[in-house]
Formats: sequence, structure tokens, C-alpha cells
Amino acid sequence: MNVDLDQVTVWTREALRMTLLLGGPLLASALLVGLAVNILQTLTQLNEPVVGLVPRVATVVVALLLLIPWLLGRWINFTVDLIASIPNML
Repeated sequence: MNVDLDQVTVWTREALRMTLLLGGPLLASALLVGLAVNILQTLTQLNEPVVGLVPRVATVVVALLLLIPWLLGRWINFTVDLIASIPNML
């Protein structure tokens, strides 16, 4: 079985795009809350690491719970498309 280099490139590009699509919203929510908390900590001169960690973790958990149906749908569609393309390679 010879895999075409173009097909490997397409699969790699799609895997990276899917990684950004699935992880992007969670990372963006953590980034925005982290920036807000850090600005608040700077203004109040409160430099406790736990104060910044707890809101970020809580935000990621809430975002994950809200987005999990969409995330799973995208992941399942990607996997089904990938598995469906295997017979075309043989």
C-alpha cells in the first residue's frame, strides 16, 4: 500500500485544523478570563497565583460543558470522513 504524499499532507492539514477548531474556543475563554483576572490583580496588587487559576479552570469547565455537543459532533464527523476515505486508498 503506497500512500500518496499529497494525501498525507491533506490529512495532516485537516488534523491541525481540527485541533485548532476543537481547542481554540477553550483556550480563548481561558485567555480572556486570565487577562481580566491579571488586570484585576495588577490593579489591586494581589499577586496570588491561585486567584488567577481558579477562574480560568472554572471558565474552561463551563465552556467545555456548553460546547461539548458541538465539539463531539465535529470530532465524530472528522473521524467518519477519515475512516470513509481509507477504502479509496486501497
